[in-house]
Parts: sequence; structure tokens; C-alpha cells
Amino acid sequence: MSSITAKPVELPQPLQPLLGSVLAVLKAARECSHEINRTKLVKLLYFADLAAVESGGTAFTGATWRWDNFGPYDHALKRAENTVVEMEIVDRDDQTRVEEYGSCHLALAFDIDDPLPAESMRIIRRVVSLHGAKSASVLRKLSYQTPPMVEAEAAGDRNVLLDLSRARRVRQIRELLERHRRHRAVAPKQTDDAGIGDELLAEMRDLAELRGHVNVTELGDR
Repeated sequence: MSSITAKPVELPQPLQPLLGSVLAVLKAARECSHEINRTKLVKLLYFADLAAVESGGTAFTGATWRWDNFGPYDHALKRAENTVVEMEIVDRDDQTRVEEYGSCHLALAFDIDDPLPAESMRIIRRVVSLHGAKSASVLRKLSYQTPPMVEAEAAGDRNVLLDLSRARRVRQIRELLERHRRHRAVAPKQTDDAGIGDELLAEMRDLAELRGHVNVTELGDR
């Protein structure tokens, strides 16, 4: 069963979203031969939810993201990790020592069927392919650069619930600006007609008396 060529194991259903999402990241990492530790797992799940929201969808991992000590986090993730380890689907290699800080590596004990729907798996695989080879410290820094975390830091309140829709609004603004730049690049050059300024000034002088009469009528003679 440990061979990567073995037939994927069908998981018991239904799985809680958070359990399925944890397993989805580890499956995608197995396919790409990326090593995953606890910090990387958390950040990859966060980026997956962010990607879903940015594209106009909804977050799907089941995590409730808050600003914790090291960026986006949900304490339910630790319980989900313990559950999949206790189910003997995931192997945990805990290298933490009392005298020094270590890391906890996680990997599937065997290949499994996709634990999430196709669209969610597509997002997970894209995120893991893009970020799975990065170190935990790099992913932590990247998470702090995302719009929800930038907003939370600006407010200065730890444990605040992260507004993932902020990322969608930022993306929409960027797309509008890009469309405007493309339009300006192909639009005909705008030129002023000779003497147009003098004509506008003359028109304003001609209408000055009429404007004054309208103002008095509407506002009263004060």
C-alpha cells in the first residue's frame, strides 16, 4: 500500500471540509514530491482559500482564518491534523526537541482518491505547484503581504477575523486599472481645438447674467 504506484485508496465519506482540505494539500504535495511541514500546510490552505475568493468563488477549506502569532491561522487545524494521523492516513514525523526548536513533517501514508470536489482540487493543486517548494519562512512572509493580512496589521488587532473578500476587491481594482491602461494605449491621441479655451470663457461671460438670475430665483435674494 505504501507504493506510489498502488491504486489510490477510497476514503470514508463524508469527510469534514477541514479534514478533506488537509488531505488534499498532502496529496497534491505527494504528486509534486514537495515536503510539507505544519507551517507550510497552514499557509498553503490559506492561499487556497484566498485563490478561491479572488476568482469570484468562496473559501472552501473549512478554516476560519484569523491573525495569530505567525499570520493566518485556525486552531481547528491542529485538531484536523491529529485526526488524520489517528486515522492512520497521515504519517507525522515530529522533529521537535525540548532543547531546540524543530519542525513537524506530514505526509500521506499511502495514495488516496481526491478528497475534495474537482474545482477545489484544481485550486489546491495550482497553489501547491506554485508555492509547495518554498520554505515555511518564505510562505509566512508572503501571507503577511496578502490584502487581508495587510488590513489586519493596519488595524493592529491580533486574533481579528481576516476579511478574505478584501483580496477580491483589490484584484477587481487592479483589473480595472489594467483595462484602463490597455484602452489608453490604443485610444486616439486627444488634442484640443485651437481657440477652444477663449470660446469657453466668452460663453461663460455671456451666461453670467442668466446664472445670476437663476440663483436668485432658486435660493432667494439674500
